[in-house]
Amino acid sequence: MEIGVTRLVYIALLIAVIAGTAAVVVFIQLNQLKKRFSAALGGEEAGSLETTLAEHLARVEAVDQRLTQLNTEYERLVITNSLASQKVSIVRFNPFGDTGGDQSFSLAVLDAHDSGYVLTSIHGRQGTRVYVKPVDYAKSKYSLSAEEQQALAQAIKRVPQLP
Repeated sequence: MEIGVTRLVYIALLIAVIAGTAAVVVFIQLNQLKKRFSAALGGEEAGSLETTLAEHLARVEAVDQRLTQLNTEYERLVITNSLASQKVSIVRFNPFGDTGGDQSFSLAVLDAHDSGYVLTSIHGRQGTRVYVKPVDYAKSKYSLSAEEQQALAQAIKRVPQLP
């Protein structure tokens, strides 16, 4: 019977060692879990989970309000930018065959809606004359010369590129 008791003692001792090892592993995992939980809540100085979540929610609401403000400002800037001069084209020409050089020009300046103006300067021996014709949505209520039409067509084709 001595051998049976010794075996039981060894088995009990082996079970105790396994249980002790399992307890140490569980204790280490528990400490790691506590550290991760503490870090998730903001460190050692953090309050309760409710306090941490309430603070986080307040920050999210503040960010949401700021995002709404930025979106409103962005929409205002898009509208304002669409009215800015964005497309420019110039065509130089010589209206009179007897004068030298292409000193005359037609300048088209348009916004994103292809509205703006065509400015024409005709240079001759007797002086220079300047004309401006409004353009609304790529059309002018005034008749345009060939050079003005060319400048307008070139400006309409231009699309501002992003850097």
